[in-house]
Amino acid sequence: MNLKKRVFLIAFLICTITSFSQNVIEYNGEKINALDENNNQTGTWKLFDEKNNALIMCEFKDGEYTANTKFYKDSKLIASYNNLDKLEIYKDSKTTICNFYRNEDNSTTLVEENGKEIDSETRKYYFFNGGQVMPMFYGGVNKLYEFIGNNFKSNGNKGSLKVKFTIDSKGFATEIEIESSTNEKLNQEAIRVMSIMPRCQPAYQRGRFVKYLYMVPININ
Repeated sequence: MNLKKRVFLIAFLICTITSFSQNVIEYNGEKINALDENNNQTGTWKLFDEKNNALIMCEFKDGEYTANTKFYKDSKLIASYNNLDKLEIYKDSKTTICNFYRNEDNSTTLVEENGKEIDSETRKYYFFNGGQVMPMFYGGVNKLYEFIGNNFKSNGNKGSLKVKFTIDSKGFATEIEIESSTNEKLNQEAIRVMSIMPRCQPAYQRGRFVKYLYMVPININ
């Protein structure tokens, strides 16, 4: 193998390894929330609500669910969803099986097999204990600002900004805009930094991954 081909091969391998590492989240000693070469969800996805000690766990292949989505609270299984229309809720040693309906206004209705809506206590138990999670920068807010501080090049400019963006259903920051700014010279750099932000945990609500609007204030002194 000549030198030119060898250099090309090494560069290709480095790019491949880098690309792969960007598509897998390493968090708390686990590799989770992977995307395949087609940007489809694959393997085990875990979504955390660390404040409430809740966990949502999904399994994917080629972007399709391969198992029921499971919901945990305090390490206890509280619900299982078939990702279409059937939800089982486990409360007080009782299993409630219900149909999961999505209404035109994006609200949801949970109806038992006998046609009656489930009681409000069981509904609250599911939705408030583990049925939804918010987006999260892995490591928390302090890690987010550490990332911003390590990557922001102000070139001596100072000011305050609010950056608005959307965390999409796979955790990428998209639709990045400046909501307000005291120094326009900082605007493009703020957009650049947020565009290279590592993939976050996406939001999950009403039985599916959803986009979520996010706002981050930045002060450059």
